[in-house]
Amino acid sequence: MSEEILQRDLRNPPKFGQWDFYNIGSTSVKTLKEYGIIRDINYGNEEKKKVDALLVQKKKVIAVIEYKKPSEFRTEKQKNKAIKQELEVARKLDAYILIATDTKETVWINVATGNVIKDENNNELKINFNHKDKKLPELFEKIIVSINNQNDQIKHNRLVNPTDLAKQIRQDIWSVSGAPPEDCLYTFIELFIFKYLSDLGVLTGIHGFNTLVNSYTTNSDIEVLENYATVIRPKIKELFPPNLVDNTTIINGSIFIYDQKAITSFSTVFKKVLLRFKDYGKLENIDYEFKSRLFESFLKESISKKNLGQYFTPLRVIRAIVEMAKDDIKEGITICDPACGVGKFLLEPLVTKLDYFYDIDEKGITPKIKIQGFDKGFDKNEQKTIILAKANMLIYFSELIRKNPGLTKEFSKLFNKSFTLKTNSILGTLSEPSNEEYELILTNPPYVTSGSSNLKEEIKKSGELVNYYKISAMGIEGLFMEWIIRALKPNGKTFVIVPDGIFNRQNDRNLRQFIIDECFIDGIISLPLNTFFTTNKKTYILCLTKKTNKNEIQTTPVFTYLVSEIGESRDIYRFNIEDDDLKEAVSLYSFFKGNKTNFEKINTNKRCKIQPFENFTPETYWSIDRWWTKEEKIELGIIEEDKIIDIIEFSEKLNDISNTIKEHSELLKEVAEKQKYVSEYKEISLSNKDYFNLFIGKRLTKKELIHINGNIPVYSANVKIPNSYNNQSNISDFSNNFVLWGIDGNFEFNFIPKNKPFTTTDHCGTIRILNDNILPEYLMMQLEKVKHKYGFDRGLRSSLKNMQNIKIKIPFDIEGNIDTEKQKEVVEKYEYVSKIREIINEYKIQIEELSIQIE
Repeated sequence: MSEEILQRDLRNPPKFGQWDFYNIGSTSVKTLKEYGIIRDINYGNEEKKKVDALLVQKKKVIAVIEYKKPSEFRTEKQKNKAIKQELEVARKLDAYILIATDTKETVWINVATGNVIKDENNNELKINFNHKDKKLPELFEKIIVSINNQNDQIKHNRLVNPTDLAKQIRQDIWSVSGAPPEDCLYTFIELFIFKYLSDLGVLTGIHGFNTLVNSYTTNSDIEVLENYATVIRPKIKELFPPNLVDNTTIINGSIFIYDQKAITSFSTVFKKVLLRFKDYGKLENIDYEFKSRLFESFLKESISKKNLGQYFTPLRVIRAIVEMAKDDIKEGITICDPACGVGKFLLEPLVTKLDYFYDIDEKGITPKIKIQGFDKGFDKNEQKTIILAKANMLIYFSELIRKNPGLTKEFSKLFNKSFTLKTNSILGTLSEPSNEEYELILTNPPYVTSGSSNLKEEIKKSGELVNYYKISAMGIEGLFMEWIIRALKPNGKTFVIVPDGIFNRQNDRNLRQFIIDECFIDGIISLPLNTFFTTNKKTYILCLTKKTNKNEIQTTPVFTYLVSEIGESRDIYRFNIEDDDLKEAVSLYSFFKGNKTNFEKINTNKRCKIQPFENFTPETYWSIDRWWTKEEKIELGIIEEDKIIDIIEFSEKLNDISNTIKEHSELLKEVAEKQKYVSEYKEISLSNKDYFNLFIGKRLTKKELIHINGNIPVYSANVKIPNSYNNQSNISDFSNNFVLWGIDGNFEFNFIPKNKPFTTTDHCGTIRILNDNILPEYLMMQLEKVKHKYGFDRGLRSSLKNMQNIKIKIPFDIEGNIDTEKQKEVVEKYEYVSKIREIINEYKIQIEELSIQIE
């Protein structure tokens, strides 16, 4: 081990707040990497450079500290030299902050820009760095949440954490109304905007917050509420006119107002809420995270998470996806979220670049980048998400509104164009086909929900939609996936959160084929259970690039990563925690993007595997978790070797199983409702030469099998997996589809498509399907269905003679032709039933392996 590291015993570094402080004393980056202090990746030429001290969290470098002698830190020239000396190293280490100090004077640098960090009053930060100062970690936290590639100044911290205010007001509203959390949030946001616009100077005089509050001295509680309803709310709507299509603006109602009239019974609590806002102080200098944290605070306090949570993606997950997509966010593009909820996927990419992406002058607002968010608003409750999204956008644009208070109507036009409510159909966004419109799509679409079959029925009513949704994907998520891919421009990218069903269901193999045909698969990141508030569903981040040429075959590998923790507890409380695999996944993905072919050689993270594209076929599962062995998962701490759970955990496990089975029951209903009329079924023998040709392979000795080599698979008793490979075949014509059966053993089947050479031994039988209208999948299903009838096993061999006695039922249509559509329907139902049986059996095994502690 490095002499420096040995001398300082850096195995147990002192803590600096939540971080580890490594006082290294001039050790090279390469050495730090080799001994596991920083991430094990290629740092290029900077590996030879040395650093004096680091702040690190889980190998992620937070700050680089450069110590200088006072004699080397007197002049500006000396200070600039010290900064320049370490800036490139800090950037390679992906640090936020660079500190140069002689212990008496300190220069603080934003690594992203190379500029000096400034305090809240826009003065150069002069606080001296001392790793023993217990007050400094709080300053570091402020700096980290404030600085970025567009900002060097520490933000005013007035509204960084509004949880207490939100909790108080939510309780006030709920205590008198019993309103669900989404209505409490909705009401809070309306009054927040009223106070906020007043503090910005947009609402003044009789329309201002202070005027209304002061009017309590001469007016009753009811009169003040009525004044707000009849004078102030109309003014806000005048300043921010509604979208004429969906009639939504930044406010559209609250529990205090119904049908534009005050609910006088709530006048007392209305006053109480206004006074809480007054006591809280001015809302200007608002932190852009306010809305997200506010939203989460209402979720945490909710009695029932169901309604509000369905629109919510944790901010940490959103920011991870935005970070992965940041290189694709450029001037001139349009970013879309077809299931936008409150708009965070679209607003987060812009937050640090508003001045760059929006030109504002006396003529109005010109966006250099467009955002387009859609959500369904078929009933009144659903419409609240778009209103919240527009309110959210207003908060994001607070500084621009403050500088341009006379352009409220122009801002309203921008908000209305950015977020649109789809009210014409229960399909929402899915009701309007989109083809090659967007360069980037970031989204978390809804998953399988009760009534998904109703959406399919709605699609059938429109010829345009039937021709658009041609894949017959399962559930709502499948429809959204098809919409997303069709809506992407060539070379466009999507980062979409998908449930595991898309990756596993045999019925969705057509969707997986569609993804392969249309896109390059860049990466799949596995998210842990309970990442989302309202579901324990297993989910993934799927990263795709739309092909410019559909005939191009993917040759690059696929980035995969197992995330166990996302930096916050996965319960209703969502406390910040130190463990954060998601952040590491995002960092490694950025390295992978720049060096796809060679990244595997330098990757040492066991949570990350670079998979060959050949692993991704329509017939295989894409749930990447299965590609780590049990032993690997135990080593990573993902699973415990001997899992012992208490009764509460066992109850939760059973609830998870129940929810999953219920979801699949809904999908099974969707499959079952597919019913095509058939004129008749005919029994056809496998000996019928018009339809089939049966033959047995050639005998090969064990010695021959061992020495065979080539690239043509050889199938024997095990028809699922080739026994070996040869350079020639016993079959000359491969222009038909084939079904193989195992003569000895379990009488299993396999399907070999046209034009794919293979060879067989005398332990393997082959059925050449002479009529292309007979689907090999259907034939295999029928053989599986009747095998018990013929009793084939090791005692009664499925010889060529015995196989020719088998008769199977084939559907024919009214014109006397073999009905392929009915075959597809039957196969789909059969496979889905088999899949559900498999899932239930997996759960049975899981339960049997559990040890339940009963005390």
